[in-house]
Amino acid sequence: MSNYKPLAGVKVIELSFMMAGPSCCRYLADWGADVIKVEKKSGDTFRFYPPTMGMPATQDCNPLYDDLNAGKRCISLDITKPEGMEALHKLLAAADVFVTNNRQKALDKNGLDYNTLKEKYPGLIMAQITSYGRKGPRCNDPGQDTISFWVSSGFNADMMIETENSYPVFGSNGTGDFITGLGLAFAVVCALYKKKETGLGDYVENSLYGMGLWCTSNYNIGCLPQYKWTMPRRRDTCTPGSAPFKCKDGNWIMCAVVNIETQWAGFANAIGKPEWAHHEIYGTTKGQSDFRVRAYLMKACEEIFASKTAAEWDKIFTDLDLTHDIMAHYGDFVKNEQAFANEYAFDVTYPNGHKTTLIRPSMTSEKMGVPAFVRGPMTGEQTETILAELGYSPKQIKEMEETGAAYQIKN
Repeated sequence: MSNYKPLAGVKVIELSFMMAGPSCCRYLADWGADVIKVEKKSGDTFRFYPPTMGMPATQDCNPLYDDLNAGKRCISLDITKPEGMEALHKLLAAADVFVTNNRQKALDKNGLDYNTLKEKYPGLIMAQITSYGRKGPRCNDPGQDTISFWVSSGFNADMMIETENSYPVFGSNGTGDFITGLGLAFAVVCALYKKKETGLGDYVENSLYGMGLWCTSNYNIGCLPQYKWTMPRRRDTCTPGSAPFKCKDGNWIMCAVVNIETQWAGFANAIGKPEWAHHEIYGTTKGQSDFRVRAYLMKACEEIFASKTAAEWDKIFTDLDLTHDIMAHYGDFVKNEQAFANEYAFDVTYPNGHKTTLIRPSMTSEKMGVPAFVRGPMTGEQTETILAELGYSPKQIKEMEETGAAYQIKN
């Protein structure tokens, strides 16, 4: 592993919980930033989330938490006590970046809003995750990505195929958090770049709702009244070159014929229908826009795909260099060589013997290589070390622990 770290020397203070804010700091830590996570003694609420998914959640074996908080250090402070708040301000005074996903009214109450902080620390970059943005009637609303990113953007309702017994789909938990956190990390790096020139900090923000709109903008704009796009995408509204088909073995496979005029011929030849390749109707976007044509082609393709296994179709499409894949299920990545070849996935064995496979952010740097995995910190694992770095004496640290202003986990 290289010693090259693009963000080496950058100090980040993280006062956030669950996934959006912490994911932003995971990206920064991977690229060399010294991220200090500030938690209360009871810990980030995400520490206790994994059991809902049947996963362990102890201080020394918490795979889901570790995956999100790898490479960070942790100090446990009670900022409702003057000594705890004083320690937090000492951290901020020495920091380059302050990341939080606390709501604005909580930050205002504690004097941790940007207008207050920029007067004390003009070089500090404050980075905030919000649910619905800084303005408008919902600016102070609580949020989770399952609601603000997925539900509010239109995904859950409009991906539902309505039948007598149907109900809205669920967005993948955490996806909106990770995307929003990534957007915030980009804004942080831009602010750091400008700070090198001016010496001044900035306030950068990203919201779950705003990122949800951005990520679904193709559909959201396409569904405006002046356009013809409709949701949900049903079987009868799909073009066969970009629809999933069930194979002989029960698995599904899907291609992506984005441009019918240029790509349809390759697809038609691959499935053994050369007469379709340059057909005056089947081989045009206009022709496939006719629902009767789509219905005929869809039914014919269903019969064709059912004649071979997914693996057989996979080889055919691979040999012809057609964009496609067998539909994967969550968890299938552990059997996918591609995930391990690129080191997106890696195996971990905990001291208690628990074995699992984790996934790292996929961004890479030729000079840096793949960052080493360092598990997420236990609650207050580095409290005493960090306080000492701030200039606290052993006596002062002990007094803070005795009053509950600081907490160090005892191994």
